[in-house]
Amino acid sequence: MTSKKKVAALIAAVIFLFNTSVEVFAAANDDKNSGEYVDEPFAKEKKSDAKKISTQGKDKVTDKDKKKAKLTTKRTKDKPKQVTEPEKSKTKKPAKPTKPAKPEPEKPAAKPEPQKPVEPQPTTPTEPEKPAPTTPATPEIPEGEGLEFLVYNQNGVMAFAVIAAHEQYKLQPILAKGQIRGRDTLMHITQNLSDIALVNAGYFSASGSIIGVTKINGEIVSSDDFNRSAIGINADGSTVFGRVSYEGKIIFGDKEFFVNGVNCERTENAVTIYKPSYAATSGTNDAGLEIIVRGNTVSDVISYKGNNPIPRNGFIISAHGNSIDLLGDIKVGDKIILEEHLNSDDADFDSAIHVIGAGPRLVKDNQIFVTSRVEEFPSDISTGRAPRSAVGVTKYGDFILAVVDGRQAHSIGCTLEEWATVLRNEFGAVNAINLDGGGSTELVVKDNLVNSPSDGSERAVGNAVAILPK
Repeated sequence: MTSKKKVAALIAAVIFLFNTSVEVFAAANDDKNSGEYVDEPFAKEKKSDAKKISTQGKDKVTDKDKKKAKLTTKRTKDKPKQVTEPEKSKTKKPAKPTKPAKPEPEKPAAKPEPQKPVEPQPTTPTEPEKPAPTTPATPEIPEGEGLEFLVYNQNGVMAFAVIAAHEQYKLQPILAKGQIRGRDTLMHITQNLSDIALVNAGYFSASGSIIGVTKINGEIVSSDDFNRSAIGINADGSTVFGRVSYEGKIIFGDKEFFVNGVNCERTENAVTIYKPSYAATSGTNDAGLEIIVRGNTVSDVISYKGNNPIPRNGFIISAHGNSIDLLGDIKVGDKIILEEHLNSDDADFDSAIHVIGAGPRLVKDNQIFVTSRVEEFPSDISTGRAPRSAVGVTKYGDFILAVVDGRQAHSIGCTLEEWATVLRNEFGAVNAINLDGGGSTELVVKDNLVNSPSDGSERAVGNAVAILPK
């Protein structure tokens, strides 16, 4: 080899060594400046793990750990970067990202258990205040009128009473429609009267027929099958109380026939009297015999045709079943006498000009005296608390009309014994009888409805008791 060739070979070897040194030096600088090289997803995962560790407060990352996590891939000029799997002994394989779990459908929320209302704690006074009824304003009664209006409101019971001096006022029964058949409300009835006060009176049927003895201006206008309590008003304004029953009979020639009732529904095999105070017609069916009497003379005998007109100056004798044969001999032109009495072991009701029957008795001679059992009242009247009405008198002979609200938040009503006690102790009654109650209970004073009817509105009734000026 020539010297020139030797020199060229030496120079090439020097250049090769120089280039190799430069590459090694550059790679070392890259390692120092770039640090570890990994794919972006993995970097994110490592960041997340660090947050988790930091949050849990576990081992800290030391310099020794950093050295273990050095470069795992090499860069070359002709190949793209690749991630190599780290050695198991040195580094842990990163967890593969898991797929998000499929969300479970939401279950409907469980129905909450009903919670009991929290009872309000009472304040002074210790008893909770009872709501007052929604009624018109208390009627204004000037002094000197001989009237007194009272309200009782204790122990969940609210009752009202009006007391009228017997020297200035009178007590009288009133028919709702001016006759037995038919019903009306007290506020409508009072429009046609000059009354001071009005209370519902006796029991009645759906048609308005009164169930109980009633006598108005000396005429018996209704009767009852039972011997029950009544109040009688005499011409001088004095009163009588007691149990009373109706007795009637028809006399023609030398024959007498008992009457079963007056101005009431005709029943099987019965003889019933219909007066002008009942209605325009008898209201009967065709299965009977009706004898028309004008004055005291038979004007017509009608077989098997009912609902005949009632003469204004007379009455109808209406017979059914076996009673038809008993009256079969009566003919047109015969003279008829109708005798009627109100029997009582307690008082003279025949002499009274007005009688109002209902029952049972509540107060007798200033003593609690409830007679519901002996008078055979059903349980819906004789037991339990209810709205109730009453009529009575004080020790001075003054008239009392009273009601107690019931079946409502402001007033639970009274049993018959409780009602008798209120009447005697709070309203001064020495004698009193019970009247129809429940939804019928109502008191009107000087055109004001003073109580709260349990039906929520007025109920049409068959009759009433009125306090009227003399």
